[in-house]
Amino acid sequence: MPAGESKGLAKPHEGPIGLYVVAAELAFLLAPFVVIAFAYLYKGDLRNVLYTPYWSLASSILIGQALIRFIARLLQSDAHDPTISWERVTLIFSVLIVLGLVPSLVVLLLVLISTQPSAYLGIAQMILFVVGFCLYLAFGWTGQEMISAPRPAEEFSAELDIASANVPISYKKASGE
Repeated sequence: MPAGESKGLAKPHEGPIGLYVVAAELAFLLAPFVVIAFAYLYKGDLRNVLYTPYWSLASSILIGQALIRFIARLLQSDAHDPTISWERVTLIFSVLIVLGLVPSLVVLLLVLISTQPSAYLGIAQMILFVVGFCLYLAFGWTGQEMISAPRPAEEFSAELDIASANVPISYKKASGE
């Protein structure tokens, strides 16, 4: 360890890095909604922002991306990691798909085919958007932290029993053994 460094002190750049990455991505997602709100405000029709199908579209993308980010981390991990309960992981993913992604897509379909704006569909869109936002924040942050966190180095023994060491045959031939 270099002089002046302490094992217990965090480096200045360490911290909730995953949160910063996920927050930056969410900021880019929210930017178009600010523009949409300004457009409806300019038209004098701000209450119709609730009925735009973009909310359902965004919620389904958020839920899908949260799952993908977390799956990417799981695939990067050791498949034999005893801390991963694959049964729970599949249950969580199934629940998120059945109770999050599918309803978002169904509400999107209903909003797109409805002839009149429905307050129930508007509220459902907003609820699903908030759920998708929270899921992306939670799963995205967790997945990013798992990817960003340095893995502990495996300890190994530097001791070697020369007599029992496996020496390549080509080396034995070249050395005359």
